[in-house]
This record gives sequence, structure tokens and C-alpha cells, in this order.
Amino acid sequence: MKKYETTDPKQTQALAKKMADLAEAGLVITLNGDLGAGKTTFTKGFAEALGIEDRVKSPTFNILNTYESGRIPLYHFDAYRLEEAGAADQGFEDYLGTDGVTLIEWPQFMKDLLPNDRLVMTFERTGKGDNDRVISVTGLGRFEALEGKLPE
Repeated sequence: MKKYETTDPKQTQALAKKMADLAEAGLVITLNGDLGAGKTTFTKGFAEALGIEDRVKSPTFNILNTYESGRIPLYHFDAYRLEEAGAADQGFEDYLGTDGVTLIEWPQFMKDLLPNDRLVMTFERTGKGDNDRVISVTGLGRFEALEGKLPE
């Protein structure tokens, strides 16, 4: 596991950009954390590094936003609204581990669909300042090796 401390949204986006430079088709990244923890801020930086020029926002009502204008497609899930309904039989598995990178906010509501091979990120407030965060990254399965390539 790697841990990063950030003190403002720009640092969170800078980390995202470094990670996007290592991204490959099939990568799934789960983004765990409370509301306002930095998950969408991270996604914006990640998308920018992939060359996506579209406005990136959390797909709370759509559940999924797709961005195909970058180096590789980006599939951005916000599974918060699936807490009651679940994700099974909705076709979401068609986006996991395919031709793009998949970022999933609130992955606990899609846990039955998550692949064994993924990066798990957790965003936590430190309690110091309003924007201070600790971001943990753990690679699972074939993406365990990717964890070792992440910046220090």
C-alpha cells in the first residue's frame, strides 16, 4: 500500500495525473471515501491527463459517464444510487476491465461486479485542515505490480 498526503485539490489532481500516465486499458480503480473526500476531484485530474477535454462531473444521477475523447476511454461510475437496487443485471459489467479505464465512486454498491484485478483507493480527511487528505492506494491481482510503479 502506498499513502499520499494532500493539502489542496491541486495536489490530489497532480497525483491523479501521475497515475493516469501509467493507466492502461482494462484498469479498474475503486474510489472509496465519504462525500467531499476528493473522489471526483481525483477523477477530473485523471481525465485531464488522459487528454479528455469534456467537463467531468460526478455521474450521480446517470450512474455512468463515458468519455472517449482521450488517449483511452474513461468510464466513470458513481454507484451511490445503487445502494438499494444493486448493480446486477444493468449491463455495467460491460465496462469493467475492457478497452478503457474504469473509475468507480462508492464501489461498495457494486461489489458483486468488481474484478479481482484493480487498484483500490481510499480518500480520508485528516482532521487538520479542510482540504487535508490521506489517499491510500493498493493494487490487487495483476495491478499489484502497478502499485510499485506509482510515484513516491
